[in-house]
Amino acid sequence: MTIRTLADIAELEKVPLAKRVRHGNMLELLRHADGEHANRVAIRFLSGTTPADPVRDVRFDELLQRVIQTANLLGTEGIGPNDTVTILLPSVPETFFALWGAEIAAVANPVNYFLNASQIAGIMQEAGAKALIAADPSLFADIWPKVEAIREALPGLKVFRVGGKGPAPAGVIDFEAAIAAQPGDRLLAPKTLARDTVAALFHTGGTTGLPKLARHTHGALALAAWSNALMFDLPPGNVLLNPLPQFHVGGSIFGALSAVAAGWTVVIPTPLGARNPNVVRDWWSIVERNKVTIGGAVPTSLAAIMNVPRDGHDLSSLKVFVSGGSTVPVELIRRIEREIGVPVVEGYGMTEVHCYSTMNPMHGERRPGSVGLRLPYTEVRIADAAGDGTIHGDCPLGTIGHVLMRGPQVTPGYLNPRHDMGAMLADGWLDSGDLGRLDADGYVWLTGRSKDLIIRGGHNIDPIVIEEALVRHPAVETAAAVGLPDTYAGELPMAFVQLKPNATATPEELREFCRQEIPERAAVPVQVVPIPTMPLTGVGKIFKPALRLEAAQRAFDAALMPLRADGVTAHVTVGNDPTHGTLATVRVDGPSSEAIVKRCAELLGGFQIRHAVRFG
Repeated sequence: MTIRTLADIAELEKVPLAKRVRHGNMLELLRHADGEHANRVAIRFLSGTTPADPVRDVRFDELLQRVIQTANLLGTEGIGPNDTVTILLPSVPETFFALWGAEIAAVANPVNYFLNASQIAGIMQEAGAKALIAADPSLFADIWPKVEAIREALPGLKVFRVGGKGPAPAGVIDFEAAIAAQPGDRLLAPKTLARDTVAALFHTGGTTGLPKLARHTHGALALAAWSNALMFDLPPGNVLLNPLPQFHVGGSIFGALSAVAAGWTVVIPTPLGARNPNVVRDWWSIVERNKVTIGGAVPTSLAAIMNVPRDGHDLSSLKVFVSGGSTVPVELIRRIEREIGVPVVEGYGMTEVHCYSTMNPMHGERRPGSVGLRLPYTEVRIADAAGDGTIHGDCPLGTIGHVLMRGPQVTPGYLNPRHDMGAMLADGWLDSGDLGRLDADGYVWLTGRSKDLIIRGGHNIDPIVIEEALVRHPAVETAAAVGLPDTYAGELPMAFVQLKPNATATPEELREFCRQEIPERAAVPVQVVPIPTMPLTGVGKIFKPALRLEAAQRAFDAALMPLRADGVTAHVTVGNDPTHGTLATVRVDGPSSEAIVKRCAELLGGFQIRHAVRFG
């Protein structure tokens, strides 16, 4: 069924979910995909980005076989159905064998391998990991040194190595050789797989912060795989280019599981995907050679890709771009649709809802700046919710409130119940931590966040990590980290500090201190700004909304410098707006000018925050 409007979704929901999505677990889903598409290519792995680099194709029948072999290997090695298997792998075919095999035999725990060893070990301890499947340095050099440190911190861990030549290190099992010895046509010790059986633990902390492990269930994964692909209504044989890592729900669920369920081919462009600069450089060549129909990327990657020359490449296979992770700037959407001639489908989701929960319909009206309609069998409401999780009622249409979600695609909760506080609300509602509004046609418009997370290029940064580092500096009294709007990354971390009486410290000194104290480079603030006093609430807490406006003011002021250099007198004010949440108003001295409006769009259109130009 083609989804064009909210009425289409309501009509589809007249059929009970269990009849609409018959696959109640991962094994059923993969077996069905094999039965329908056995001889098609499920995964195409590009070892490099040029035509001369080797390509490895994995058919649907081989995919199912390798997943079952992985599940059997884990059972043979003593990993039980309730044990957790951590996965530290870049994007290679074995990543999918390991992830889905672990979900079928045990509980999978894919982890961001860019974290440092102590952070990874902390997540594994939280998850109760009994086994680790990790990459040899031949796949990605940075992972194995962390594995050695993790083995010291977690003695007794069962470790499997993916990739590499020659014997595995002492006490380590060669993954490829070991699964080859297992049967691939049946499970030796089948695990009971109900819809509510936990399949995976995905951590939500991004690049920093204490881990929150969201439980993913088999039934929710099957629903997400179906519903996330439904908005495209594209038949088997389409080709999805997936540059995202598999520890990210966008990469592993929509970018892989939805594609497999729909009978599409997933193209994996090198182990590091979009983090490999050659992938961005050769993007259009990859699209042409592999006849890509669906191009997927986070907004920062989309912006970089659009700056790569396209001349001489046949892009006639492309049908659509899909994006998420953070808000896509409206001007970027318009540029892609104008220059490439294909729609951009923007969606919204989170780890706690097994990927997308809303999406613009590919075949219906796409509203740039909106994250689209709710997906089938997932409820979305805009509500007045208090800090303690109390829901006071729904907000009127067009009014900003908390974005809440409910339904079988929502996590049943975090592994540690204390993390449910303030997020898992009454009657099954999940507070996303985002603010937004709902229009009369059911489209969701995000306007900001009630949570403090900084989202840099689709990755979450916990500001507490920055703040705790800064207050360790002897000159700092208090610190507050917020997102600095950025036309490429969406946000960059920055911090405001109030110094102790009679203390001195330069911004660069404080930044250098952060570089020494913060283990993750992505979380080091790009600016540290001393201010006389912190803005406070009536109860003495730091009032971050005021600091976010100040950060946005600084970003927009800096972005307008080229316009001022051209002799135009322009002032910008960033403030709260009842429709957009935050709005940057540019006031230009002089009569109205379309050329200046266009120039402002060029300079400011990449920001997620909207802007308006006023004259006079």
